[in-house]
Amino acid sequence: MLKHNTMDIKYSILTAVAVFGLFSGCQNLEEDPKANLTPGTYFKTQSDLDGAVSAIYIQFARDGAWGFTNRSTSYFGSDDFTTDPGLNKEDFRLFDRLSGGSANGSMVAQWQGPWQGIYQANNVIANYGKVTSTDELKNQSAGQAYFLRALGYYYLVRTFGPVPVILTPIDVDDRPDRDPVEKVYAAIIDDL
Repeated sequence: MLKHNTMDIKYSILTAVAVFGLFSGCQNLEEDPKANLTPGTYFKTQSDLDGAVSAIYIQFARDGAWGFTNRSTSYFGSDDFTTDPGLNKEDFRLFDRLSGGSANGSMVAQWQGPWQGIYQANNVIANYGKVTSTDELKNQSAGQAYFLRALGYYYLVRTFGPVPVILTPIDVDDRPDRDPVEKVYAAIIDDL
C-alpha cells in the first residue's frame, strides 16, 4: 500500500508542475533585441561612429602590425630590412630572400588585417551620414575611415599585387574577382 501512495504522490506532483508550467508559460513577452545590431541599425550617435572608427584601427593593430614587423614584410629583400640567420624569424627571413609564399605564417596577418579594416571602413563610410551629430564631427570620422581604407589597400597591393577593390559593404563570404593594380592605386588616390 505504501508503494501505491508513493506513485500517487509522484503523479500528483508531476500533474501540478505540468499545469503550473502550462499556465505560467502563456505570457505576452515583449522582446527588446539589443544584441541584434547591424551596420544599418547601429549608427545613431557620434559615440557609435567613434566606436566604429576605433574598430578599424583595432583591425590593423590586432596582430601587432605596427608594434611588430608583419606589415613590413613586403619591404624585406631590400637594403632597408634584413634578418639575422641566427634568430627565430624564419618567416621574415623568407621575405628577405624574396621567397615569402602562401605557406608563410606572416602572410595570414598581411591579408586578413587590411581586409578586416577595409570591411569596417566601408561600413563607416556607408553609414556615417545617418548619425545625429555635427557635420564637422561626422566628416572627421568619415575622413579617418577613407584614410584607413586607403592604407589597407596600400598594404594589400604592395604585398599581393592585384586585389579586389571593394568600396561598399558586402557580405563577409563574398569573394569578388581581383582588380588590376592600376585600379587599386586609383581607389587609394581617390580615398586620400
